[in-house]
Amino acid sequence: MKRTINLMVGFGLALALTAPTSLAQEVVLEEVVVTGTYIKRKNQFESPSPLTSLGAEDLASMGVNEISDVIEDLTINTGSQNNPDAFTQNYTTGTSNVNLRGLGVSSTLVMINGRRQTQSAAATDRGENFVDTSSLPPMIAFDRIETVKDGATALYGSDAVAGVMNFITRSGFEGVDLQVEYQTTDQDNQEDMQVSAVWGVANDTTDFLAAFSFLDRSQLTTFDRRLSDVTDDLSQAGNPGAFLVPTVPANPAYALVWTAAFDTNLNGLADFLEPGFGLPAVPGALQPVFADPDCTAIAAQDPKTVPLIGQSVPSPIGNIDLGACGFDFGDFFSLVPEEEKTSVYLQVQHDFSDSVTGSAEFHYATNEATRNNSPSFPFARFPTVPATHPDNPFGTNVLFIGRVLGAGATAKQSTHDSDTTRFAADLVGDFNASWGWDVGVQYSKNDFNVNAPDVLVDRFNAAIVGLGGAGCDPLTGTPGTGACEYFNPFGTALTGAGTTNSAALLDDIIGTLAIDASNELTTFDVVINGEFGDLPGGTVGVAFGAQYRDEELTYDYDDDSNRDNFLFLTGNPDFSGNRDVSALFVELAIPIASTLDVQLAARYEDYEDVDSTDPKLTLLWRPSDAVSLRASFGTAFRAPSLFQSAGTQTSLAQLVDPLVGSPQFFPVRSQPNPSGTPLQPEEADVLNFGLSWSVTDNFRVGFDYWSFDYSNVIIQQNPQALLNAAAAGDPQAASQVIRQAGLLIRVDSFYDNASTLETDGFDLLARYDIDTNAGAFTIGAEATFVSSYDLVDPQAGAVSGAGRRNFANFATSVPELRANGYVNWTQGQHAANAYLRFVDSYTDDQVAFGQGPAAFTSIDSHLTVDANYSYQFDFANFSPIVTVGAINLLDEDPPRVATNGGYDSKVHDPRGRLWYVKAAVQFE
Repeated sequence: MKRTINLMVGFGLALALTAPTSLAQEVVLEEVVVTGTYIKRKNQFESPSPLTSLGAEDLASMGVNEISDVIEDLTINTGSQNNPDAFTQNYTTGTSNVNLRGLGVSSTLVMINGRRQTQSAAATDRGENFVDTSSLPPMIAFDRIETVKDGATALYGSDAVAGVMNFITRSGFEGVDLQVEYQTTDQDNQEDMQVSAVWGVANDTTDFLAAFSFLDRSQLTTFDRRLSDVTDDLSQAGNPGAFLVPTVPANPAYALVWTAAFDTNLNGLADFLEPGFGLPAVPGALQPVFADPDCTAIAAQDPKTVPLIGQSVPSPIGNIDLGACGFDFGDFFSLVPEEEKTSVYLQVQHDFSDSVTGSAEFHYATNEATRNNSPSFPFARFPTVPATHPDNPFGTNVLFIGRVLGAGATAKQSTHDSDTTRFAADLVGDFNASWGWDVGVQYSKNDFNVNAPDVLVDRFNAAIVGLGGAGCDPLTGTPGTGACEYFNPFGTALTGAGTTNSAALLDDIIGTLAIDASNELTTFDVVINGEFGDLPGGTVGVAFGAQYRDEELTYDYDDDSNRDNFLFLTGNPDFSGNRDVSALFVELAIPIASTLDVQLAARYEDYEDVDSTDPKLTLLWRPSDAVSLRASFGTAFRAPSLFQSAGTQTSLAQLVDPLVGSPQFFPVRSQPNPSGTPLQPEEADVLNFGLSWSVTDNFRVGFDYWSFDYSNVIIQQNPQALLNAAAAGDPQAASQVIRQAGLLIRVDSFYDNASTLETDGFDLLARYDIDTNAGAFTIGAEATFVSSYDLVDPQAGAVSGAGRRNFANFATSVPELRANGYVNWTQGQHAANAYLRFVDSYTDDQVAFGQGPAAFTSIDSHLTVDANYSYQFDFANFSPIVTVGAINLLDEDPPRVATNGGYDSKVHDPRGRLWYVKAAVQFE
């Protein structure tokens, strides 16, 4: 049976990391269709667009068991979210994505066999939807992964701004492949156990493939492997906590200290709060915050409690501490979540006649991920502890700065479950020897469910006045009597000197935030391709067609979320959105001469309220058999996602409040811009020049210069930039910074077309093949250098982002240089592979407000080594391959970053050295 396969022949294939040839499966070329064109080729073809291909053998030689690991190792990728960082990825645990050129996780189009896949219903903290690469078919089913590295909007439409990543499954496979893999961290007992299988049968007319994989992953916590310092993960809201005392305390001992420290005018109101009551501001006025009276004593017993005392003042009852009682939450989180991941893929192809072939695919993937969090979250809103509370030592109403569980408590868990279903089918036929057609349909859906514990506002407010507990009726109960309990926020609840908080009371005041999100995509495609006319270089090729897409996104939150009834996670309203997209496209391949090919493409796409027309021109010139030059220029666009157009999301971000000066977590609520102006598509001009040179038959080098000029960029305003702008006197930013008694409780961030981003750089590669008596060697290297990454942020202003973490603007981490080197060796039944992976140093711009660039610190460069050895046994009926290897063989820790978690999860892997063993066997 004839089956179209995608293959890039020519120098671009050299970028693939070549696997041992003795362990490779033979590939038969029958027809060539390259990702990045709809025009069929019946001869070998070198793409005028920069294109890379990683085959199944390449993936095996790299020793990875997850697509996310493949993506992380690409030098052209930076800023993808493939590590389950609870501090910057509130909801997306268990997912992974790609971020080519650092242009955003939604700016690369991800396809399966040339057709779109639905995006994950879960959005990043910045409101970006993306294709979850963890929900793709099993890796064992892939024949190769092809990546177009310049914009491909002219052919594939929105989301292809940075390029296209096409995951292509096997075809024509007969037999059974079984793989079993065990992987573990070097010291911390985190383990992966994965079983995969693929089965294929075929006859003259029908080809059937079935693939399966199951991954059982245990958890790696920050308790097992802590990369951060206490100062990175120190919250000023603990339990015991601190108390803001706005008016003179009734307790005489506290009153003496309070009036001396906080009430210059002796009017009974703290100087810090007087401007809010229309009174003159007092320069340098301090927040009237007292640490819990038992903070120091409890800290002596519990290492997680950390006194952040501003001053200790003598009084008639002993020293009284001014300042916060902190909590070190750094040991409670997951570097690797617990996961159970199952993926099933079925594919059938059938020749109905000599001219018509049909195919159908079904795929289902499910992932149940569980992540550790701190014992309880700090309060984003500061509840009032009344003077009548039996444990209140101040004798007046105070605000509690803290959390319900801290000292002595254990981690709580959130669950992040994803289910993805996909069906695709097509019919491919010929009108005649020169013209053909392709009609396809695709339906895919992702359901994403999140459950996370947090304190309920109404139940806590009842408990703080003595009306807490499941058996208490707040309307008829008596505070602190019978079934009605007080929640004691003071350290006396832990020392036993005051009211003890019962387990039943804690269970009653802690609820579960629940999100049920769904994203659906339906596509219909029609493509007609053929040949007409002859030129000196050959026959002109043409393809044209149409596409229809229907997208639908829904978010259903629990009732407490709808009422903003959580003290930290806050909550969210339900929302939904849907839209239809129609597109027309055309492509021409014009062989002007035997050495010069021109390709033209254009696409019109209509999103109901916005539309875009985007052309692309590519040139390929071969002045000699050894040298080829390529160039491409086009425009690209990305329409606003349904989430950005209609969605609201409250997430948690580590921010530096200029009034406090140290990093803490605060809620950030993203939402559509209240101006009512519809978001416009992002637009980009994309340019690429490339050279491929076969210096000798065995030695090849390549070079590409690329440039993306991105305008009208859709951003979620950076909350840190908003805080900084508000502190500098910007009235609009100030209106989006929500405070209570001077303390920050939330930042409102809007989506807007507000920015530009210009980036350019170079891709370099080299490969040398050597055949010796000691075996066959392949030595190679690839590198990406980002020469500029310049952006304009509405709040942060103009930023030169290359070589920078970009914490305080809308961009992502962009090391200037990423490079990989490799050596592959094969001899008979033996094979070995070694890889060097280098990430350049870059600047950390997470600093307190007003410190400026002089306070920036450097994130060190990072060099790791991966290595493996394989042996292919030769038994009578089968030849199993056993591989042993290590990732990060030298056990290099990720570079230190003074942030939550202690490392940059967008760039580096926190797991340390990984050992693995694989066994693979194929039955014919």
